[in-house]
Amino acid sequence: MPVAAQVYKCVDRNGHVTYQQSPCSGGAQGGTVELADPVTSKPGGGESLWSAAAREQKVVVGMPKPFVTEGLGAPVEIRAPRTGETGSEVWVYARPGQMMRVGFQNNLVAWIRNDTTQPDAKPGAGPAAVTPAAPPTREMRVRDGLAVGKTCAAALADAGQPDREEPLIGPGGGGTRFVYTFDAANANAYAAAVCIGGRITSVERYVPNAR
Repeated sequence: MPVAAQVYKCVDRNGHVTYQQSPCSGGAQGGTVELADPVTSKPGGGESLWSAAAREQKVVVGMPKPFVTEGLGAPVEIRAPRTGETGSEVWVYARPGQMMRVGFQNNLVAWIRNDTTQPDAKPGAGPAAVTPAAPPTREMRVRDGLAVGKTCAAALADAGQPDREEPLIGPGGGGTRFVYTFDAANANAYAAAVCIGGRITSVERYVPNAR
């Protein structure tokens, strides 16, 4: 258990508050307060700023540890700084979808970081593993790849190689019908697209479950 340290809270004539380890001097008024750790340097801002932030469950740079605990409660983890982190100590708070890290130097907040996390992320466990999406099926590729107005080259690149190509002859010139089949026992499980003049002019959608 940490040993409580004696710290003097001093207020000068202008209302400025200083936490120090020696008695108040220079006309400043105040007395001792009990903190879990000594505050060894004068923090930025003032007590009113820290109290207001704590009431809103926020932390600000320069805030002493007692105000951080008042606003956020006890951290889920207290650890030494890691690569890319500065200061002497890091407090970790877990929030839904977010991990907050608060870095301290001389028991004052030196920096604050908010990191988005996966729902199952645990403090200190590192980034959660991301489950890769399943690769698209051939039917999905064809469905998404064939679109009216798309160039034939782009449609074939996206949909893949067709099962057969049927030449078309018409008054406006020739074309090609690309056919994709998905089930040899189901005549309705197919898709087709007509290419004329280098572009897809019509698309036939398949009905894979109809027999």
